[in-house]
Amino acid sequence: MAPLLVAAKQHLADEANYDREGAQISRFAALFTDDPDVVVPRLDTEFTTGNVLAMSFVEGVPIEALGTAPQTTRDVVMTRLICIVLRELFEFGVMQTDPNFANYRYQPDTKRLVLLDFGAVRDVAAATVQSYRRLLQAGLDEDRLGVRDAAVAAGFLGPGAVASHSKGVDEMIDIILREMHRPGPLDFADRGFVDGLRDCGQKIAADKSAWHIPPADILFVQRKVSGTALLAARLRARVEVRALAHAGLR
Repeated sequence: MAPLLVAAKQHLADEANYDREGAQISRFAALFTDDPDVVVPRLDTEFTTGNVLAMSFVEGVPIEALGTAPQTTRDVVMTRLICIVLRELFEFGVMQTDPNFANYRYQPDTKRLVLLDFGAVRDVAAATVQSYRRLLQAGLDEDRLGVRDAAVAAGFLGPGAVASHSKGVDEMIDIILREMHRPGPLDFADRGFVDGLRDCGQKIAADKSAWHIPPADILFVQRKVSGTALLAARLRARVEVRALAHAGLR
């Protein structure tokens, strides 16, 4: 656990450094300057210090308020949010890794997304980007062995889990591939597959020899990926994830 504790300690220190966060606000404003559907507040450098963060006020409603919006609106918003994650990972190499729902707001009038809270921004190592690229490509290719090998190489899985529980690991991969390749958009409201994943995962987790801690960089990125999926489930969105993934890997 020691490397993770060191990483967490540095992460908390970064989140409390408002000079650093202010620089990240300006950085993300520049990164998304070509996206008319995304709003990033403007940093007020006159009043920002290491202990005070000042920025422009941007109108918007909580992203959760879209839970009662038409299906089309929810689908469009989640498509944009997933595109943001893919751009952060594969295009920018820098990611806002805190998926707290409060970090997103929505403007009903302009239909734009508002991004907030850049204290958790991290540069993503090239090796981590490449690990996700290999994993996602194997998934798109429906290559079970490729997914397993990429997951081990990235550090998602330990070799012990694969050696002792290869059948359970392959069952989990098959469940994910099956969901990923269903015809039509991915329906995040359909959580029927979760029980199967949980059952397989619990059997593996019960074996202490299979325990494994992924690298900190993977965990921070995965926090954003998983949190985005949870928001999509909350909004019951339907998204053409395969098409987005293909585009993100180009």
